[in-house]
Amino acid sequence: MLFQTPTFLIFFLVFLPFYLVARRRHAVPLVVLAASQVFYGWWDWRFLFLLWTTIFTDFFLAQRVAATDVVWKRKLFLATSFTISLSLLGFFKYWNFFVATAVFARLPGAGAAHIPSLVLPVGISFYTFQSLSYIFDVYRGVHEPERNLVTYAAFVSYFPQLIAGPIQRVGHLLPQLVQPAPVTVERVLSGLALFAYGFFLKAVGDAIAQLINPVFSNLDHAPPSTVVASIFGFGLQIYFDFNGYSQMARGISRVLGIELTTNFRAPYLATSFRQFWTRWHITLSQWLRDYVYIPLGGNRVGSLMRYRNLMLTMLIGGLWHGAGWNFVIWGGLHGTYLVANTAFDQSWLSRSAAALPKALRAGLGWAVTFVGVMYAWLYFRIGTFHGAVTANRKIYEWLTSGHLWPWSVPSGLALLVGVVLVIDLVRRNAADIFPTELVGSRLALAVGGLAGGFFTVGLILLAATPAQQFIYFQF
Repeated sequence: MLFQTPTFLIFFLVFLPFYLVARRRHAVPLVVLAASQVFYGWWDWRFLFLLWTTIFTDFFLAQRVAATDVVWKRKLFLATSFTISLSLLGFFKYWNFFVATAVFARLPGAGAAHIPSLVLPVGISFYTFQSLSYIFDVYRGVHEPERNLVTYAAFVSYFPQLIAGPIQRVGHLLPQLVQPAPVTVERVLSGLALFAYGFFLKAVGDAIAQLINPVFSNLDHAPPSTVVASIFGFGLQIYFDFNGYSQMARGISRVLGIELTTNFRAPYLATSFRQFWTRWHITLSQWLRDYVYIPLGGNRVGSLMRYRNLMLTMLIGGLWHGAGWNFVIWGGLHGTYLVANTAFDQSWLSRSAAALPKALRAGLGWAVTFVGVMYAWLYFRIGTFHGAVTANRKIYEWLTSGHLWPWSVPSGLALLVGVVLVIDLVRRNAADIFPTELVGSRLALAVGGLAGGFFTVGLILLAATPAQQFIYFQF
């Protein structure tokens, strides 16, 4: 049930009257939970069992953690929760990957363990991480355990962000499910505008996909310049696609009186790799920081151990994205980037660079970051190591050809990409493209006009192509 389809519109219009009645009767979690089960079951109702296994496990074990002061018992309950949740995630997402690795290593009988019918449950990585953050926060004393199963289940399975985030913390989302903000005309208009902007971003991403997908499907015969342009194109596509989903999820929630966490803040304007990861997929970055990097020791240890922690965190982040060695390489590249970034900041080179004009430092930092991030997307997009090798060969051929950019892009599409990047530039330090409360009729009319424009352009772009699944649904 994709956000940009008539099916979701019908679902939401049926849900909305029940939700409005539930608000008056303080039954929002119950109605949200029921709607979320329909929404998730629409993909494959059989996987509701996995979702509820995660919900029950962390709900009851979190209460056991909070009920005792015995350290070993608390650790045992926490470890049990992590073992169950990660075992489910590991089996459905990584089993065949581990089998393929064992086959490659020529372990006897490994091939017999392959399960061809194994299907990845949609959204399992997102709701698993969201639920695990809850029990870990209870263990650390950051949050009291939730006593109402319906409320907790609504938190884990909240449908606007269930499939692809943003990953929410219990302290942020759960209280809003119990008592959402008032539904005002201004808030609804702002939410619809945010949804329209996300719809527009998704449409631009799909238009880019129409150009680059044939290239990635035929890497061996594609011209080197076209391959290089397509790698940069995918970097734009995945940003528009995932940012589009996040904005649509936030827009839907704002209409309901619920604010989801911002997930992107002009990441391609980052002037360092560290800054990039404070602007890209922010909720995952913060999750990895709080539940992987800091428990490993973070930056409270010596330089070598800090570099290790950075690398391990990003390798885990890469593997979280997908069951394949290319994702591990992608995570390893970003780990290497962050290690180099940290080492540079601690070296005499950083002190020497401080003497350069600020604009020049920012420009050089942006160029290195942008090119590094775009190169890493190669491993994210291409499914096989052989394909990645082919793409690298094409990059080398392009660099040594002397013809560095004879690849044309439709002017209309280039203009739309430029519009998005200009919006990012203008709003790079703002929490939102649209304010939550619109004060004044002129501002409301302006926002309404922008929303209509974004939605119209999105419809035009999507008219010629079928609705495409969001990229992050596969994670």
